[in-house]
Amino acid sequence: MKKLGFLAVALWLTAASGRLAAQTYRTYQDEFDDIRARSGLRFGPLRVFPSLRFPNLGYDSNIFFRPKEDVAVADWTGTLAPEVQGYWLLGSSIIVSFTERPEYTYYLRERGLRTLTNSFIPGARVLLLRRLALSGDYHFLRQLRRSFSEFGEPVKDTRKGWNARLFFETPRGTALGLSGSLDDFRYTNPSLPDPENNYARALDRRERAAAFEVYYRVFSRSHLFGRVGGTDYAFLDPTSTWRNARSWEVMGGIQLPLSGRAVGTLALGYKKFIPETEGRTKFSGLVADTDLALRAGRVGISLALTRDSYFSYIEAAYYYVENRFRGGLTYYLLPFLRLEGNCQFGEWRYPEPHEVWFHGAPYLVTNRRDRNRVLSAGLAVRVSGRAGFSVSYNFYRRTSTAPGFDIDRNFVGAALAYDF
Repeated sequence: MKKLGFLAVALWLTAASGRLAAQTYRTYQDEFDDIRARSGLRFGPLRVFPSLRFPNLGYDSNIFFRPKEDVAVADWTGTLAPEVQGYWLLGSSIIVSFTERPEYTYYLRERGLRTLTNSFIPGARVLLLRRLALSGDYHFLRQLRRSFSEFGEPVKDTRKGWNARLFFETPRGTALGLSGSLDDFRYTNPSLPDPENNYARALDRRERAAAFEVYYRVFSRSHLFGRVGGTDYAFLDPTSTWRNARSWEVMGGIQLPLSGRAVGTLALGYKKFIPETEGRTKFSGLVADTDLALRAGRVGISLALTRDSYFSYIEAAYYYVENRFRGGLTYYLLPFLRLEGNCQFGEWRYPEPHEVWFHGAPYLVTNRRDRNRVLSAGLAVRVSGRAGFSVSYNFYRRTSTAPGFDIDRNFVGAALAYDF
């Protein structure tokens, strides 16, 4: 009877659709074995795995990413982000999970940006007839951050909704099935009163998505995958309903194991973005979501490539297409000490003409292109196990064909690392 009760809960969790990234899927047996093998805290049948992150601790020379023509605001800042993951294994066919992730963001002088947020994700997975894996979760995710590369300041964004999946899995780890999602996105500028919240007016929306996914195991812990799906975008503010759109996407690649000499995901695909409003520019072309890391002896290399279309917070601009490449190199001077270096190059293209305001006057921009680069260098020291402490210097520069968007920023910071 208890199992039937939890099965009913799992079915209820999957009743609404939700989107999960294709390259993050793990078979039921892989996740079940990983939970049992991990060391953590035990409270009766509950297995608890706590962790702690300091993702953003240091001195920022331009916290609002203000252009060169304006006076930049500098401040000391830091983010404390503990996380607790909990699991309850019910026999060998049910996994109940819960994740809690509070974050406190601190600014020394800009008190209005000090923010406490919280994210939580209850979920469940059920293995039916030894082959069908049914999973679902409700997620409430809230953070203070630059939600997209285009953003010029930290914004409180909230994403809440449902994810659901039903997959057929084979004993060797091959899986195919359906996934779906329903997500509500909300944006708030903590430094401005609500009536002036342009981010909410331009970006608050609901997204519905569904996809068919296939994973084929190669080697021992890697998977080839393919995904085809569509997304519907419906904007909340009546003045922004002209932004409503839909998209179709085909993605494929290889998913490497979560640990080992080579880790990460290589994913390339094709996307077609179709605005509902007549006369708006469509987008179709290559998309990518690749992030790979390889270590051989004392040397570690990381590569990342991102290409996709994103809605712009500039209401007249509608959307932009971003290309971003990152390369990193680490060298272990000693088993407990390494040097780190990274470079990132990005470009945003705006397909439609739009107006921007500069020094109180409007300017019409056509064929707008923004470029940015980020260079960083630092060192990291192992503290315990795979955990370490890193210190780095980061330089950010952005240039634009639109006036008022040339930006320089320096950041000296420290963080915890868990990849020694």
